[in-house]
Amino acid sequence: MQCVLAKIDLSLQIKRYFIIFLCAGIVFYGMGIPRAKAMDPVTIAILAPILLPYAIKAANYTAKGLMRTVPGWINAGTQMLNLFRLPLGVCQIFLGFPFGLAGYGFGNIVKGCIAPFLLMKEILCMPLYFFGFKG
Repeated sequence: MQCVLAKIDLSLQIKRYFIIFLCAGIVFYGMGIPRAKAMDPVTIAILAPILLPYAIKAANYTAKGLMRTVPGWINAGTQMLNLFRLPLGVCQIFLGFPFGLAGYGFGNIVKGCIAPFLLMKEILCMPLYFFGFKG
């Protein structure tokens, strides 16, 4: 008798899945496929000489902006390395306690705990560095 009930439940589940997939297929079939709106190569060839002086000026500004972000990248890199001070501090406390390294360990733990927040600050300030603001 249990086999019959299990068979009925299985067929009921199959019907439910069929109805769910049928409804999902109808919904997704109705969505439009986005079409690419690309320029033809002839238009690009015509516009390239007109836009080239503007692209050169924009490249100059972009290069200057990227040069301004270099200190931010260096600061972000140092904060990335400071992330490793947390496990270093834990090792210094537990393994170096008999040798007097616990004080250095607590300092490294504090710097390691602050490092993710300073790293986020540097990354969020990167666009400001690009436009010349000092952080």
